[in-house]
Amino acid sequence: MKIIFFSDTHLCKDFTERTHAVETFIKNVCAGADMVFLVGDIFEFYHGYKGYIYPWYQGIADALRGVTKRGKSVYYIEGNHEFGMGRYFQSYTGAVCVNEVAMDIEGKRVFVSHGDKFVGGPVRAMLKSRLAAWVMDCLGPRFTWAVAMAARVVLSKKEKPYNKRAFDRFRDYAGRKFDEGYDVVILAHSHMPDKVETEPGGKQRIYLNTGDFIANATYITYESCAGFQIVKYLPFP
Repeated sequence: MKIIFFSDTHLCKDFTERTHAVETFIKNVCAGADMVFLVGDIFEFYHGYKGYIYPWYQGIADALRGVTKRGKSVYYIEGNHEFGMGRYFQSYTGAVCVNEVAMDIEGKRVFVSHGDKFVGGPVRAMLKSRLAAWVMDCLGPRFTWAVAMAARVVLSKKEKPYNKRAFDRFRDYAGRKFDEGYDVVILAHSHMPDKVETEPGGKQRIYLNTGDFIANATYITYESCAGFQIVKYLPFP
């Protein structure tokens, strides 16, 4: 079995080179896996509308559709830049759109989440509320996109410097999930790739962070013969 986990590409309308690189990654790397997890913030902004995909994201949607058409399982885990992918995106791509995933992978209990929920404050709660979703629905995709792009100057931090406090908070959160019985915890959001292996009581526990595709160009692989690894995607610009 082979699984790919990647996140934090922060694709935007004017990031054509980066978007092409991610399309290529999905077609050339993800298509060879049995399962693919997009662990949030793939898009700089997304709110799903019936019968509509943002034109500058159409290539990504088509690439994901190509993967699922080949019988592969794709999970899209929403990050703090996604505000409800919507039924149309899910039906078009074939991806399962969720907030987090808990599943067994070859005998290991695995938890996967973007990681913004436990560090988010009242602003995140407001933006993720049903009221905010209703407002976005009413405004429509073009006006909502314009508002989101204006707000990202203040709210978005696509290039995050190393932050020891945040680094430790993610490790601490993984520890709490281990206490809940998970063997593997995979997070994103921090833009800091990380892997920690412990064996409390002789039972292996693994925490991993995907990092990002902006500064680090890292993602996670799982293979039956090699386990979980952090890998660098060298072609990424």
